[in-house]
Amino acid sequence: MENQTQKQKTRELDLYMAQRVLGHKTYNDKNGQAREMLESGQSRPLRSYSSDMGAAWEVVEKMGISILPVEQGWFALVGNAKGWESPADFINYLQTADFAHSGAAVGESAATTICIAAMKAIERRDADNAETFLN
Repeated sequence: MENQTQKQKTRELDLYMAQRVLGHKTYNDKNGQAREMLESGQSRPLRSYSSDMGAAWEVVEKMGISILPVEQGWFALVGNAKGWESPADFINYLQTADFAHSGAAVGESAATTICIAAMKAIERRDADNAETFLN
């Protein structure tokens, strides 16, 4: 049962990446398989963004995620801007440790860590937008 729960969570994260990060519409085909509609109008099976590094790279490119190997895993960061002007700018940003206003994650799997950082960044931006709207 634990394995089924983990598969469900993984698929939910994949759906989130397709819908919220990449802006794809998703649906189930007549066989019940999840699919995503691309901007071109073509559809494809829902990619495994949280476990396939090739698929996760779409998320990296869309969000401008920086990913670094760390002891026993990976660190992924969505900064305030898409990309850095120089390595020095990246290091300066890291030294401020202002990760509350970005999306950051550490994990064993690069693909999963990328997806979690992207999700946190979107949730943070949604919260910031809601706060701005209310004020």
